[in-house]
Parts: sequence; structure tokens; C-alpha cells
Amino acid sequence: MSDFQKKFDPKPIKSVLQDIVGQKSLKKGVQNVRICNSWGEIVGENVMKYTDEVRFSHNILYVKIHSAPLKMELNYGIENLKQKLNNHLGLEVIQKIVLI
Repeated sequence: MSDFQKKFDPKPIKSVLQDIVGQKSLKKGVQNVRICNSWGEIVGENVMKYTDEVRFSHNILYVKIHSAPLKMELNYGIENLKQKLNNHLGLEVIQKIVLI
């Protein structure tokens, strides 16, 4: 058996990608993107038309909405939205949603 074959065991690409994404700094970034993308999946296309920015920091989801009436309407159901997002993600990662 050659030295090359001894040093390297073939691994499925899925396993290699999971190892890379599993690194703490990269995992956090991937999770942030997943959380922000989930906003659009939960609220739908109509609300996304009025959404300018979505960001996640310190377990708080910040959503910039440029329609005051829509912002007020969303505030009434903010806890329900938080619960739907956490259920969608399969984690209790969002502690608060702030509409700005």
C-alpha cells in the first residue's frame, strides 16, 4: 500500500461539509443566515415586500419594516411569530423580535 493511501481515507463529501460547517465560527454564521431567511418563509411574500432588513444578534431578531401600519399589525402577533420561527428552525434560539 502506498504512503498516499495510508494517510488519506476517503470520506463522503456530506461528512466533510458537516465537519467544516460544524466549526463554531462558521456554524454561527450559517445559523444567522438560516434564521434571517426563515423570516420570509414564515411571514410570506406580502410582508417581505415591506421588509427592508433582517438581522440576528444576541438571540434577538431585528426586522426593519417600512410600513407603520404593518409594523403595528405585526406587533400584535409578535409572540406568535417568535414561536412559529422557533418551531420552523427546530430550536428555541429567538428570544425576542424587535420591529424597527
